[in-house]
Amino acid sequence: MARERGAVAAVERIPGIDLARLLAIAGMLAVHVGPMGLTDPAGRLYAVLTHGRASILFGLLAGIGVSLLAQSRSATRGETRIRLVWQAALLLPLGLWLQNLDIAIKVILAHYAMLFLLGAACVGLATRSLAALAAAALAFGPLTFQLGRTWAPGTFDRAPVEWGDTPFAIAHGLLLSGPYPLITWAAPFLLGMLLGRQDLRQPRLRLALVVGGAMLAVIAAVSSTALRQFLGEPDAPGGWLRLLDDGPHSQMPLWIIGSTGSALLVLGLSLAAADRLARLIWPLVAAGQLALTLYVAHILAFHWFGSTLRSQQVIDGLTVVAAALAAGVLFAVLWRSRLPRGPLESLMAVPTLVRRWRRVRQEDRARA
Repeated sequence: MARERGAVAAVERIPGIDLARLLAIAGMLAVHVGPMGLTDPAGRLYAVLTHGRASILFGLLAGIGVSLLAQSRSATRGETRIRLVWQAALLLPLGLWLQNLDIAIKVILAHYAMLFLLGAACVGLATRSLAALAAAALAFGPLTFQLGRTWAPGTFDRAPVEWGDTPFAIAHGLLLSGPYPLITWAAPFLLGMLLGRQDLRQPRLRLALVVGGAMLAVIAAVSSTALRQFLGEPDAPGGWLRLLDDGPHSQMPLWIIGSTGSALLVLGLSLAAADRLARLIWPLVAAGQLALTLYVAHILAFHWFGSTLRSQQVIDGLTVVAAALAAGVLFAVLWRSRLPRGPLESLMAVPTLVRRWRRVRQEDRARA
């Protein structure tokens, strides 16, 4: 199978990516714990740094993971697609079931399933084609979402889909109108696939991620403010001035660009920190390797203890987030000291484990 020039030749765990995954988990925890509606400086900073950014970071990292998986020397392109389809088949029902719990959280896992199916369809694309598709998703995805909001505001309301919804409602929500619709989330995911084809160990690339990401975040925020002053504030949800909205999860271009920029910034810093402070932050990296398990665990925790976990004060919210992260890191370190993958991560890797088992059996028979 042809390889992209300069890409990582084989799938190896890159500690910085796992560290970034843990930071995404931390951001989601902060959003779900709250508070999100405070108007004091501390409350605004709390919301600005987390709301609408952590989930985009997850999407970007998902794309990187798909490309790294596709570059494995031990797997063909077809085997890579099988694993991605398998992962989608696991995440879709899991996400729909978790959404049925009493959590008041918009679960991202079923939407992740759609991203993995998109990844399975795109792993064979040339880099230029992949870049063109990402650009098209950024340009037309928000426009399509806004058209839907104009024509059918009762449907394009970002309502989550649940287990028990009709197949049409599930497909519509996951692809077009839900909290993380594929039409808009494809852009950061495909950008992640493009990044996954590069050598993420290059210092120049990491510097470009930090500087470029920060510039994108600032440009998006400044552009939204300037355009609002010139054209006016976004009006009704169906109004076309909504295209200028950079608010969290608006699905509009400036929000996607700004949140993707912050995700690139976090990724670049995580890659650098994981190399320079490898021993010190290894527990955090281990927790990032169990990101799926920890994500599901935090959903269940909100189902059981939601009223206890949620907070209306910044300091209380940060305390809950810190305690939850400490528990997750401790669990991950203990688990990884014994086993190479987390509980749910092992299920996601079943096709790879089966393939390795078959090859060992074939080698044993050849030697017999």
